[in-house]
Amino acid sequence: MQRLGWRIVALLLVTACGADSTAPPGDGPPPGPDVTQPFPIDRGDDGPQTPGTYKGLWLRVVGMSNANQECAAFQQRIRTEWAAAVNPAVRVVNCALGGHAIERWIDPAYDAVLWDDCLARKLGAAGVRQDQVRVIYHKAANQFTTGAGGAALPLYPDPSSDYAAFRTHLSEFTARVKSKVPSAQAVYSSSRSYGGFSGSVSRGEPLSYEEGHALNTWLGQHATVDGVWYGWGAYLWAPDCAKGVTNAAGVCYLRTDYVADGVHPSPAGEQKISGLIHARFLREAWYRR
Repeated sequence: MQRLGWRIVALLLVTACGADSTAPPGDGPPPGPDVTQPFPIDRGDDGPQTPGTYKGLWLRVVGMSNANQECAAFQQRIRTEWAAAVNPAVRVVNCALGGHAIERWIDPAYDAVLWDDCLARKLGAAGVRQDQVRVIYHKAANQFTTGAGGAALPLYPDPSSDYAAFRTHLSEFTARVKSKVPSAQAVYSSSRSYGGFSGSVSRGEPLSYEEGHALNTWLGQHATVDGVWYGWGAYLWAPDCAKGVTNAAGVCYLRTDYVADGVHPSPAGEQKISGLIHARFLREAWYRR
């Protein structure tokens, strides 16, 4: 990611808070066999004991209300414990809105409460002009993940899967970004964290895991759109700690990282997720002091 050109960088957080090419960049496939059990995408190069693919999808990272909570925790920690590490020119504006995932952000009927409110009211309240926004952090997720009567959707690779719908929605979201934020230079995207504690077909596993694969494949095929760079933000998915496996950042999730519904993060979960976001951005010259 190239150095961004303006002195003031606004980190704008929004949320969703045919043939399928799955070939990754780099030299050859990751090691290991093909599996059907979720395994962290960002552990795909760990070694021969690591699965290489999941249902034929590479294990290698290329390229909602939860977001509102996670961003608030991120903002608070930038002002306090991380202040010495972060470029003071960075301004963080939380535009996530509970109950409005990616299907809402691509629907013009919701522009007044999402895009317009973000760009007209929330930026202004933070003392940031719209033309100063250079970076968007996008916590991307489908909102509607079940079929008629709440039935579970078929899993990947079925063309009616949530995976397929999510990839379509990512393209539709991207098509709107430049018209809404003409000054944007980069969009960093994250998919869901672990969903296995929810007990719900609409937020459980492997649905959350497969959305990560959908984002990974989409990013591998869309390095830039309308002159805007697109790539991974923090990879938030990690398994239940009881499985004895972590993602590449050494993170796994405990039941106590979520509130009673098993979907929204508890304060402990917010700490883990905001820490992953901070660690990801520390790799960028525009973010770190």
